[in-house]
Amino acid sequence: MEGVVSRQLEINVSASETWKTYGSLRLATLAVNAFPETYTGYRVLQGDGHAGTLIEVYFAPGVPGPQTYKQAYTVVDDVKRVKIAPTTEGGVLDQGFKSYVTRLDVKEKKGKPNECTMIGTIEYELEDESALPLVKSSIDGLYDIMIVVANYVITHQNNTNTNIIRRF
Repeated sequence: MEGVVSRQLEINVSASETWKTYGSLRLATLAVNAFPETYTGYRVLQGDGHAGTLIEVYFAPGVPGPQTYKQAYTVVDDVKRVKIAPTTEGGVLDQGFKSYVTRLDVKEKKGKPNECTMIGTIEYELEDESALPLVKSSIDGLYDIMIVVANYVITHQNNTNTNIIRRF
């Protein structure tokens, strides 16, 4: 069984400012700091955050399933503002998934240079359909991280109009 799930978040911050965090390793740092009950840390095994980077993420004690997963950044495009990162080992791959790819995009809003849409997408293929509930918890977790990133960029940019404007 294959599928794609996606969430979007619109914020009053430029796409270029948002991408500086959403498209970088800072995203992993923010996720670990915001969700200590889920993550204890990550380490960069190779690379510097651009294409070719490999990271290992560590789950907190008590989180069901494997204690780590590895993710490779196969695409990090600073012009199109897209990051594609398949899970290469551990995590959901040890819980019934054949493949699991996270895609992060930031889209500029036409005619509104200080607004953008953050998009988080998970493309997956299941080996075991009993793993299907993990799809919902995965996209919910990614959306929670998107909100953390949105709040971070809102707080750390110069625009005075800094509210999240629409979640969907």
